[in-house]
Amino acid sequence: MIVLQSAYQFFGGPGSTPSSIIISFAAVLVGVALLILIAALINRRNRLRTPAEEEAFSSASFRRTAKGFGLPPAHLAMLENLVRVTKVRQPTMVFRSAGLLDDVLKKGLYSLQSARGVTPEEREKRAAIIFQIKQIIERNAGRGPALRSTTLLKPGQVLTVTPQGGTSFASRLVSNMKDFLMVAAPQPTAGADSRWMRGTRLSVYLWRDGDAGYSFQSKVLGYDRVKGISCVLIQHSRTLRREQRRRNRRREIMKACFYYPIRIDEVLEGRTVQRKASVERSRRAVGTVIDLSAGGCAIQTLTPLEKGGLVLVEFDIDRQVPIRAYGKVVSVRRQGSRGGSMHVMFTRVTRQHLNRISEFVYNFGRPATTAEARRQLQQGFPGALSGNPSARFPAR
Repeated sequence: MIVLQSAYQFFGGPGSTPSSIIISFAAVLVGVALLILIAALINRRNRLRTPAEEEAFSSASFRRTAKGFGLPPAHLAMLENLVRVTKVRQPTMVFRSAGLLDDVLKKGLYSLQSARGVTPEEREKRAAIIFQIKQIIERNAGRGPALRSTTLLKPGQVLTVTPQGGTSFASRLVSNMKDFLMVAAPQPTAGADSRWMRGTRLSVYLWRDGDAGYSFQSKVLGYDRVKGISCVLIQHSRTLRREQRRRNRRREIMKACFYYPIRIDEVLEGRTVQRKASVERSRRAVGTVIDLSAGGCAIQTLTPLEKGGLVLVEFDIDRQVPIRAYGKVVSVRRQGSRGGSMHVMFTRVTRQHLNRISEFVYNFGRPATTAEARRQLQQGFPGALSGNPSARFPAR
């Protein structure tokens, strides 16, 4: 009786009105509905998904992440297919792990190169998409904190070292000591001493994976040997310049090249003046491609062209047909009597040659042995060596 009386007084006590009673009932109903909704959400979260639901959930998450990185539909479909075929357990990890992404893309490239029944044009088109996936994800990956000191560099880091008044050479970091860096010294040339004097100024450039390029100034402190490797000891630096002007990763190459100036002539045709380009092959010059990217290259030469000049560059990467690329000189760094280096931005390159450049820059070349190639294909693509092209590189 006391309980009933309390309830009656709660909803209809002295001074209560019909509207207040309705509001009280509504509040109770809303509270009950919220409790039911929360319980349903908890139950749904704890419920095990079926394989079909799990796959749909994973695919949706993967696509959202891919779109966030700026992948176009064709590239998204290609990467999703490669991740599925290579059976990556955590698909979205390819956006956070450069090593995993490289592994997936390499297997896709090897399978494509071995595929039968695919026209050369289609093969080059698909290979271009694979390299573009790498470029887009690397370019749009979340930037970590900038490199502030060379004390944070890891052994094995590839470096480009340029002594004051000398030519650049590719090297690597052998050891990072407390007071100095130990960098692999250049190979001595016959009859010449390649060692620099203590105190020689150096300009050093490096590319940090998943981040950007960095350059810093240093100087020679001495020489030593580590595990049979002749090393030059250079000073640490705490003032590194972060280079973000390039849209594409570049890699040191040191390959001889020919380059030809391009002349633009104005020809009167009827009442209009047409501009026609012609390659001046009689003015062929020799240089060295010191670094290369999908967007351009740097050429060391005794006779650099002027800034703004047009040029045709021919060079070789892997002893195949020479690569030919048209470009424009965007900057020139002169070095007195030694000529200088000119930076060329590519303006026209065939898809086949651009794929070869990207394969070199990202180190996506085939394994050294056939057995290794077959092992990687079989691990990454079940049935990759069968006669069905769709089993090797399924179409989307």
